[in-house]
Amino acid sequence: MVDLKSSRDFWEEKAQENAPWYISSCRDYHNPDLTDFWTSGEKVWTLLKQTIGYTPKPTDAVVDIGCGIGRLIRAISPEVGHVYGFDIAKQMLEKAKGLELPNSTFLETEGNSLRPLQDNSCDLVLAYCVFQHLPSTDVLQQYLAEMVRVSRGMIAFTMSPYDWHVHLLPILRLRSWLREGDGPKGTYKREWTGIRPRKSQILSLSPIKLQHTSLTPDKWLFFGAIR
Repeated sequence: MVDLKSSRDFWEEKAQENAPWYISSCRDYHNPDLTDFWTSGEKVWTLLKQTIGYTPKPTDAVVDIGCGIGRLIRAISPEVGHVYGFDIAKQMLEKAKGLELPNSTFLETEGNSLRPLQDNSCDLVLAYCVFQHLPSTDVLQQYLAEMVRVSRGMIAFTMSPYDWHVHLLPILRLRSWLREGDGPKGTYKREWTGIRPRKSQILSLSPIKLQHTSLTPDKWLFFGAIR
């Protein structure tokens, strides 16, 4: 059964196996271009800011949920006062700490919480390419409540679309399992394929009103302001 413990175990394993590929799987598994990996974080950050209308200030505090080894935080940190990176996998966080960013704090999460951050303490709470890997919509709802609790400005997160690909997931899992060899391990597992709720369900789970758009063909972006 997929739960927060199995998710933690999965991502701890992937942090050791090939962290950059599991964070951004559009690159070659065996020989990833790490320069492109880090540059992609800057591009994603620019696109997110433009799309949600967020202008960073030197006094801002930003949260990056599922920060991995710090791809986005590396881009965010020069523009704000402080960045908090949360991840379920200790090994991911250890790699992120190696960036030695002076205004960043990396924290292990239980997988559904942003403790110990205080209420209304951050200006942007962000989760990019993370929530589609959650074990259930219940966990998604818990995270959305936490994002709203912590934010005094905006929240933003992406989800994988609920489209015709959803109906192919069992076949794609089987194909991945059959092909597993010296390439990516476990991409057939639910810890990877996660959840694909409909837009209406995602909107209903949020404590605040959200806007949504297609960030890219394979990513929905949801965002909203704390009133």
